[in-house]
Amino acid sequence: MNELNYRKKTDTLNIIDQNENFIEKSEENNSKEKKTLNLILNNQNRLLSYLILFRIINAIFTKTYFNPDEYWQSVEVAHYIVFGYPKLLLFNFLAFIKTLSYYFLIIFFTYGYLTWEWKEKIRSIAHPLLFATLYKSLAILGLDEGNLFIYTPRIFQAVFAGIGDLYTYKLAKKLFNESTANWTLFCSIVSWFNFFCSIRMLSNSIETVLTTVALYYWPWPSFLTFMNWNDQIKALRISLTLAAICCILRPTNVIIWGFLGIQLLLKTREHFTSIILNTLFITIISISTIVLIDYTFYGELVFVPINFLYVNVIQSISLFYGSHPWHWYLSQGIPFITTTLLPFILKGIYDIYTDKKFPHHQSIKTLIWLIILMIFGYSLLSHKEFRFIYPLLPIMIMCAGYCLREITIKYQKKISKIIVIFLIITNVPLAFYANFVHQRGVVDVMNYLRNEARSGKVHEIGFLMPCNSTPFYSNLHFNLSMWYLTCDPPLISKEIDIENYIDEADQFYTNPHEFLKTYFEPINSTSSSTDLKLRKWPNYLIMFEVLVTDINHFLKKLDYRECTRFFNSHFIDDWRRRGDVIVFCKNKI
Repeated sequence: MNELNYRKKTDTLNIIDQNENFIEKSEENNSKEKKTLNLILNNQNRLLSYLILFRIINAIFTKTYFNPDEYWQSVEVAHYIVFGYPKLLLFNFLAFIKTLSYYFLIIFFTYGYLTWEWKEKIRSIAHPLLFATLYKSLAILGLDEGNLFIYTPRIFQAVFAGIGDLYTYKLAKKLFNESTANWTLFCSIVSWFNFFCSIRMLSNSIETVLTTVALYYWPWPSFLTFMNWNDQIKALRISLTLAAICCILRPTNVIIWGFLGIQLLLKTREHFTSIILNTLFITIISISTIVLIDYTFYGELVFVPINFLYVNVIQSISLFYGSHPWHWYLSQGIPFITTTLLPFILKGIYDIYTDKKFPHHQSIKTLIWLIILMIFGYSLLSHKEFRFIYPLLPIMIMCAGYCLREITIKYQKKISKIIVIFLIITNVPLAFYANFVHQRGVVDVMNYLRNEARSGKVHEIGFLMPCNSTPFYSNLHFNLSMWYLTCDPPLISKEIDIENYIDEADQFYTNPHEFLKTYFEPINSTSSSTDLKLRKWPNYLIMFEVLVTDINHFLKKLDYRECTRFFNSHFIDDWRRRGDVIVFCKNKI
């Protein structure tokens, strides 16, 4: 009996020892993990390297299409600058032949395409020029024939995205504390919309990064007691320079800096003259620089922001591309880009307003009022898009980070682990679907056509699709004839009846049969038509599956066969883009 009791005690002691050893090992592992994490976070260069690497992987594995502007207003224009025909610029070149830089733009032109915005001079060449520099460098090095040419612009943007993550973290650390900054960085990385949008070649993506960096350097009035004015004015110059670039890229960004500038002047009246003089100096330099850059492209003096606002706001041409109700950003925009972060953002905003203990409470309240002002201002415009409010996402993410930090303090680790798992399982699958599945066919088809062109099979490509549905020469990078159905707006200067105006793509989809009979060569023609207004039937014809039933009669008579098809999306709001992307090849060339 005593021996049995002794064995029981011994077994119990062994179990206790094993449990204690397990706890010690767990604590040791947790301690090691914390040390590793702190080692990364405390070394900004190391942290930036990891963030850029993460975004480069993000960029390389992105296979989908988001918005036409990520190609048609950036890399497509860049491709035209380096490789395109000087259709718009030849006359200007002859008129201003003494402009040496303009000469070098012209000399390398061979092929390309520009949309109507560039003909109307409402876009600055500053953003595409970044990608044009990359393209020209690759061409000089003889590296413009492989896939590197396609991925380089996105990798370049991924570097900016990594910088954006870092400065979102740094801004949160500056205005809140390190714990809030850690949570903010987690939210920035886990955010599905950041994963989806930050690495795309949109001007909004760079605008978001530069705005975040500029906010970090902004001389917040609450820091005046911690820093002398000389240090503050140096930071102001950096911030104003970045803000000026943002306004060049996106003129509407001026709302942010107008609001913050007025607030700064009211809070620091003793430095009124210094602030005004620095602002005027940087503004004059920025305007002069952008006018000179655009002059080298357009061949005439143009102030693009004025043209942009005149065409899009005063003439309301943006309405031609869709209008939305006033509450769209509140009911759809913000919930869409924040998804499951939204409850934490709202709770964070409430906590910030009720907790006045931390030293920079007023500065953070200013950012919250900035969100409200921007949403109000953008809501007044009828044309709305998710990407327009993207620069506000880092601020909202900081509010979520503050909320999560408060939850961690109140409920310790158990609830925080549940929240981390919740945010991961609700954002990562969405990010995966958006980046790898939804609308990938329109990108895959261009990769296919590029390979077909290299093998000599393609002579001409036609796209019977809504305008700008796919990338174009920037993804094909091959000198052959391509056309698509345009959607140029009814510009007032062209004396067009706006109320009854229908663009080419809408004309086609209203009555495909009549359109093809009117604007294409006759089906039974044995030779090419001499009428230059009639489109020739290409040997590769691309369309969405939904259209095939309507024009199948034409396809059979013209001896087209289906070469291949690519899955595009499970659902889409535009009925004209439903189904697979199908490539039809002509049997007889």
